[in-house]
Amino acid sequence: MARRLPTLHLIAALALAGAATPLAAEAQAVAARFTIATVRDSTIVFVIGDHRWVKVGMEGRALDPARSDEMVAQFRVLIVESDRAEALITGQTRRLIDAHVAVIDRPPRPFWRQAMFWVGSLTGLIVGAAAGAALL
Repeated sequence: MARRLPTLHLIAALALAGAATPLAAEAQAVAARFTIATVRDSTIVFVIGDHRWVKVGMEGRALDPARSDEMVAQFRVLIVESDRAEALITGQTRRLIDAHVAVIDRPPRPFWRQAMFWVGSLTGLIVGAAAGAALL
């Protein structure tokens, strides 16, 4: 019994360490801002640069940085080519100009690419191995 006591303390410490790990707030969506290059009658062209996650069908908003990011329009991405994307304006509150910015919410990462998945898996493996060794 004396030999198992340090093992149980180790299991409890690992469980508490896993519970004390801070989680990211899901309500805080990460959005990317893009420079609008061209404004046409019903479409806009904006520069996406290295943001390869921008895909056809994604929806976004056009904001006015001069008016505290007031929403000016909504759009849906139609074409993505190299470092530019073209989008159809689906709703508009006032005239859109190239001084405005396009904003698209970044899609969530799959669960297996998030650090918390691997921290939980590793903690579970260690706690399980320690519990199994304690029972032997």
